[in-house]
Formats: sequence, C-alpha cells, structure tokens
Amino acid sequence: MDDTHQSLVEETVCEFIRTNPSAKSSQVDLASNLAELNIDSLEKLSIGMDLEDKFEIEFSDEEIEAFMTVSDIVDAVDLAIAAKALSIATPSAESGQHSAAG
Repeated sequence: MDDTHQSLVEETVCEFIRTNPSAKSSQVDLASNLAELNIDSLEKLSIGMDLEDKFEIEFSDEEIEAFMTVSDIVDAVDLAIAAKALSIATPSAESGQHSAAG
C-alpha cells in the first residue's frame, strides 16, 4: 500500500474519532487507546459503520468489537480494502476455465 493511501486511511479514521461526540480528546494518533478516548462499544460500531460507508467495505460486529487502538482500526480498514481489491481483481473460476481452454 502506498503512502498516499495509508495517509488517507489514517487521516479518515482519526477524523471520525475526533469528531465523535463521545471522544474526550482532539489529539488522536495511531497509538491512541479507544477506551482512554471514551470510545465504547456503541461508538466503535458507529465509527465502523461510517468507515464501511466511506471506503465501501464491511466489518463483522466481532471485528469492530476487537478494536482497541486507532492502529487496530487503520489495520482493519487496510485489510478490508485489500481484500475487496483482491476479490475484484481475481477472475472467477468460470472465466479462468475459458482462458485456459484457449
């Protein structure tokens, strides 16, 4: 992943947390602990849904509950984006059969 993409993900995650009404601090970075920022499970779900909309990805509730730091969220977004790109780039088995036969 290039630096521009990484910066966009980090900036977006930090901004979503900073603008969350429950967040105790405007100082948010990768090392920030969500509990210390007053981000509880309901707020995690809200942030997770916002990120799903922004990046057109999906998280399970269990994945969102596992977020403990800002870095955890950034890593999860990066993985979801990479998985989405891989699924788009990977041809279906049917397409592969046609090209292999020729």
